[in-house]
Amino acid sequence: MCSLFCIIKSILVGYILGIIISIPLGPSAIESVNRTLSKGFKEGLIVSLGAISADITYLVLVNCGIFSLFKLSKNTEALFWTLSGIVMILIGYSSFCNKRVEKSQNASKKYDAFFIGYIITLCNPMTPTLWISLTATVLNGWHSKGGFLYTLSILSMVCGMISWFILLNLLALKGIKLAKPRQSSKIKIVITWIILILGIIFSIRGIYKFFT
Repeated sequence: MCSLFCIIKSILVGYILGIIISIPLGPSAIESVNRTLSKGFKEGLIVSLGAISADITYLVLVNCGIFSLFKLSKNTEALFWTLSGIVMILIGYSSFCNKRVEKSQNASKKYDAFFIGYIITLCNPMTPTLWISLTATVLNGWHSKGGFLYTLSILSMVCGMISWFILLNLLALKGIKLAKPRQSSKIKIVITWIILILGIIFSIRGIYKFFT
């Protein structure tokens, strides 16, 4: 039977862990901030929710034992690096193109935002590595204490991730409101270039891994 202390501990540890693993600005976080700056807080948050959904997908796959796929060959890892790079290049390119497109397709873009966040994180080769590491260490400890505490810690972790992305997008929104219009447009361009450059780096790394 779970003690109150164990329940509180699993909630706190899960929540804090969710924040900690979300702090490093990965490709999906950068795209989320980019969307917040260019299209508003809601759009950026939807990208974040897509990214978190991809994390949950990997968590389920890892717990089902499918993570062995990622350890089978270097080609699998190389494929993930290359796909992730291509996705980011396409997103960066479309961001530049969309500067000229007006709001005629606004309704469908909300689904696009979620899908983009999901795909960026799903294709990121660092995502399965992160969840394999967490499952083998921290989450394994909770799993040994029973299904209830394990589920509670995972739910708390997801809440921590959502909280961090809300804060990140709010800070980005606050910063862009304080910046002058000319500065804010420069910030958006810089972030778009960061996404493009990351995409090129990821693609090159993936191609390199195929041949080494």
